Amino acid sequence: MTKEKKNYIVPALEKGLMILEKLAKSNEPLRITDIHEQMGIPKTSVFMIMSTLETMEFIERVDDNRYKVTMKLYNIGIETLSKYDIREVARPYMEKLAQQLRYTVHLAILSRGKAVYIEKVNAPTFVQFDTKIGQSMHLHSSAVGKVLAAYLDSASLDEILKDAIFVQATDHTITSPLTFKNFLSTVREMGYAIEDEEGEVGVRCIGAPIFDDKGVVVAALSVTGVRNDLQSIHFQEIGSVVKEHCRHISEQLGYKGAVLKQF
Repeated sequence: MTKEKKNYIVPALEKGLMILEKLAKSNEPLRITDIHEQMGIPKTSVFMIMSTLETMEFIERVDDNRYKVTMKLYNIGIETLSKYDIREVARPYMEKLAQQLRYTVHLAILSRGKAVYIEKVNAPTFVQFDTKIGQSMHLHSSAVGKVLAAYLDSASLDEILKDAIFVQATDHTITSPLTFKNFLSTVREMGYAIEDEEGEVGVRCIGAPIFDDKGVVVAALSVTGVRNDLQSIHFQEIGSVVKEHCRHISEQLGYKGAVLKQF
C-alpha cells in the first residue's frame, strides 16, 4: 500500500473490517479476549467495534459471550454478484455446456490479481468438485487465470506479476514468471488455455475468454474434469467447443469481433 493511500485510511474502520474478516475466517466463534490476543488490538477498541458490528447485525453473540458473523455478509455478497449481468447471460450457455460435455463449468473474473469464480454449474455426473462461488484461483495454475492474464495489457500484467507468488501445487505447475508470460502468447494464439494437473493432481481444465462490446476480456469460462474423463487427445476439440460457447456469450454482451487490447 502506498504512503499516499495510507493517509486516507480510517483506523477504526480498518480495525473493524479486520475483525469482521477474522470472525468470518474462524472455524468457531471468538471471544473479545481471543480477538484482542490474536490481533493485538486493544481490548477496549475490540469491545466498541464488536458492539457496533452487533448493533448493525453483522455479527451475533452465541454461548459464553463468543461471537460469529451473521448471514448479512453473505446477503451483501449475493446482492453484489447479482450486479454482474454477465452471470445472467452466461448461465444458460454454461448449463448447455455442462450437459453437452458432462464437465463442471466455471465462470470467473479478475479481482485483486486472482481469478474469482462468480458462477458455477456442476457436471451431470457423480464427479463433483468442491469449488465455490467467490473462491479465488492463482492465475498461473488455473485455466481461467491464464485466460484472464493472457489478454491483459503488458503494464497491467507486469504489475500483477510483480507481487505474485508462484505457488507450486503440483509437479506440473508453472513456477517462473517468464515461462508463464511465454505461455500466455500460446493462449492468445489458440484462443483457449489448458490447465493440465497444474492446480491439483488428476484434474484438468480448459478455459476461453469472454469479450465485452469494446473487445475487452471481462471474464473467462472453463470446463473442469478428472484426467481420465478429460483426455489430452481431446484438448483441441473441447477447446473449440468452449470457445464457441464463449463467442455466443460475448456476442450477447455486444462483442463484434474486434479485440482492442494491445499486449
